[in-house]
Amino acid sequence: MINVVGLGSTDYKDLTIEALNILKNGKENFLRTDRHESVKYIKENKIEYKSFDYLYDELESFDEVYNKIVEILIDESKYKDINYFVPGHPLVAEKTVKLLIEKNVHINLVNGISFIEPVLAAVGRDAVDGLLFLDSDAKRFDFDTSKDILITQVYNNRIASDLSLNLQETYDEMHKAFIITDAGLKSQEVVETEIYKLPRFDMYNHQSCVYVPRSDDIDFNKILRKLNIETENENLDEESFEKLKDKIINLSKNINFDSEDEINDIIVNCLIILLLKDNEGYINFRENLKEINKNWIK
Repeated sequence: MINVVGLGSTDYKDLTIEALNILKNGKENFLRTDRHESVKYIKENKIEYKSFDYLYDELESFDEVYNKIVEILIDESKYKDINYFVPGHPLVAEKTVKLLIEKNVHINLVNGISFIEPVLAAVGRDAVDGLLFLDSDAKRFDFDTSKDILITQVYNNRIASDLSLNLQETYDEMHKAFIITDAGLKSQEVVETEIYKLPRFDMYNHQSCVYVPRSDDIDFNKILRKLNIETENENLDEESFEKLKDKIINLSKNINFDSEDEINDIIVNCLIILLLKDNEGYINFRENLKEINKNWIK
């Protein structure tokens, strides 16, 4: 069995009593990385451990590193129980734990405070109304402007630059975001800036993230929600269907390659028909989206 233990997100003060007990249980201790403030406590108390940091230098990609760590842990745990410590919470942005679970390895998960809590404290936001949690390789259709978004693994300025460009595909370039580095530590830095300026700061490291508050900017989800509200009390009879159909046909016949308005009108009227049919119970909108997806694949 592998005890998979969260070290918390900051320093030794975040270590739980259960984590401390496991550290001292006499089993062999493995750390994904010793680049963590709580490791000072481990060293000061002369607790022996092995770190996997060397793999980050030897292997070419993170995927190779994570797979190798999992391979070693499985081999080490075949004939004995071992302890494996990860930063934060084992189930928050921890790929090696995800891989262990997928391989059906016998593990005992021990909670730790994730980095989400100190990030929320740093920016003074409450996640109750919705928090979207994304990786730094997220693209524009991953974003939802109606929710706060926490974007992890913004390690350096190159990643920040790519992220800035992707965000500007969905948000106004002047929309504000927070850069947070070393959340919860004495070295914590928090900067509020416009999203187009994200690459201009020299504060990024392996403990950096970007927090994007919700905005009034429109996106496709908001359009669907508004259309749904507008049509929820409307009925779709033969007469209204024929009117909408004729409108779509006429717009399609006269469509101009350079006219975005005409294309938009066609899309809106098609969506209205689908939503009205859903309201009447003729179709299930969710199932219909599956069919649309199949047609796109074709």
